[in-house]
Amino acid sequence: MTHSRRGFSLIDVMVGTALLLVLFMSLFGILKASLTLSALTKAKAAAVELANTQIEYLRGLAYDNLGTVGGIPPGPVPQLATSTVDGVTYVTRTYVQYYDDPADGFGAADTNGITTDYKNAKVTISYKLYGLQKSVTVVSNFVPPGIESSTGGGTLSIHVVNAVGANVSDATVQIIDASTTPTINFTTFTDSSGLVGIGGAATSSQYQIYVSDSGYSSAQTYARTSQNVNPNPGYLTVVKNQTTSATFAIDHLSTLALSSFSPATTTVFSDTFANSGNLSSQNNTQVAGGALTLLNQAYPIGYSLSGSARSIPITPNYLNGWGMLSANMVTPSGTTALVYVDDTTGTPLPDAVLPGNGSGFSSFPVSLTGISTTTYPGLELEADFTSNATTTTPSLNSWSISHTEGPQPLPNVTFTLTGTKTVGTDPVGQSIYKTVVSSTTGATATAFETLEWDAYSLALSGSPVTLIESCQPAPYQLPPAVATTSSLIVMGKPTATTLPVIIQNASNNPIGQAKVVLSTNNYAATVMTSACGLAYFGGLINGTYSATVSAAGHITHTFSNINVIGHTATTTLTLP
Repeated sequence: MTHSRRGFSLIDVMVGTALLLVLFMSLFGILKASLTLSALTKAKAAAVELANTQIEYLRGLAYDNLGTVGGIPPGPVPQLATSTVDGVTYVTRTYVQYYDDPADGFGAADTNGITTDYKNAKVTISYKLYGLQKSVTVVSNFVPPGIESSTGGGTLSIHVVNAVGANVSDATVQIIDASTTPTINFTTFTDSSGLVGIGGAATSSQYQIYVSDSGYSSAQTYARTSQNVNPNPGYLTVVKNQTTSATFAIDHLSTLALSSFSPATTTVFSDTFANSGNLSSQNNTQVAGGALTLLNQAYPIGYSLSGSARSIPITPNYLNGWGMLSANMVTPSGTTALVYVDDTTGTPLPDAVLPGNGSGFSSFPVSLTGISTTTYPGLELEADFTSNATTTTPSLNSWSISHTEGPQPLPNVTFTLTGTKTVGTDPVGQSIYKTVVSSTTGATATAFETLEWDAYSLALSGSPVTLIESCQPAPYQLPPAVATTSSLIVMGKPTATTLPVIIQNASNNPIGQAKVVLSTNNYAATVMTSACGLAYFGGLINGTYSATVSAAGHITHTFSNINVIGHTATTTLTLP
């Protein structure tokens, strides 16, 4: 009789271990959740006990003493207190206020004229556990021992609204008055109607109000000073048995991003052949005497009968458009010299891209403005020489390609944003503006400003700078809770002769990314318009120019007889 024996394989062990691990992790999760729940329950019980203890303490005070330090009504109770129970920190906030019971009429309709009918106390215990913010609140009313009586003060009514006049609930309202005895300094919050009503406020003309909320702008009263002689709004005045009302507007903050750029400028790659440093390759050619020629081998061989050379790649940063090809050549009888425009792989551009390039160019200048900068972000120049005799050679004395580069990020541009809201006037009657922000675009050429809703003007300062364009244009109209971006085209001292061009459609709307080719004798430059339709040309000479404009969805059109003299005013061209 045969008996088989079977043990545990490695796979069996691994599977069993994995199952045990899953079971253990599940049990651990349940245990952790149980401990967390237990700790939260214990912490809440402690918070409730602290709240009830504080309420009982308030009940033990005489009615006339029931109040907070710096509050209305005043009293010995701290507004904020901190305690620790079982390692948990609890913050106790006590708020006491007079309450006007509508049973005998509310406010001005109160039948006996006394709006401080009784006191209401609110105790909030706040604590944080396991990253969770918790709170417990207990509210209680306290009635006077006899018939209600006037406190001798007045009522302060604060209304908080947003930009369109809607009520803002749970806004923070801080009330300060250092002129009263005792002094007043406490914080409360608006109700669902955006209101804070403070009865029994001591008579005074020095009530300071500060209104705020998380993610919102702020509003406040302002002191009368030698700089602000007519504050608006000024400190509030509370008169006995009267209600002082004030409305403050706050709303969600907005952001404004400003990016600064230098304008597109015409740049020229030029080689006068002082050496061969701007050539990437040569075949039977040489650089000598400030010219590129066929290779001259010593007598009796003489010049090579053919040769070529190629420039280094021309790959501008921030390329905006190609301009003109120019060359200065000498071709004695029996010699030829041709210049080709190649891509950066050395392949000549086809005639469909640059007409005549397949045969080579021997007369100049040649316009390159039709070459796409997207397809051809870089170019090379190629020269081919031939001669029918070893005693003569053509020579290329110089060649060049112009192009426009930019706009390029321009860092550290200093600017000032000024809103239209005012907080008063100075001694000579000039407005004092609420928001004035002075900053810089910094090393990244971009600044992000958090601002309240308003209209903001823009001014540049620092070293001499010229603002060519602000797109979107200033003043910046910022509603609440928006993100706005504006690109600033800025330069230092402009060249002597400039031409800003705005391209628009038949409805007078600007056309962005329109291609503008400005040309005259021996000059051509290409600039793409900004999102606001601007193409800026600098470094010009006085004269008459033509502008050929093309844009998606529009017929290409040439505008002739554009007279440019010095800093020419902005010229608006309308595409059909």
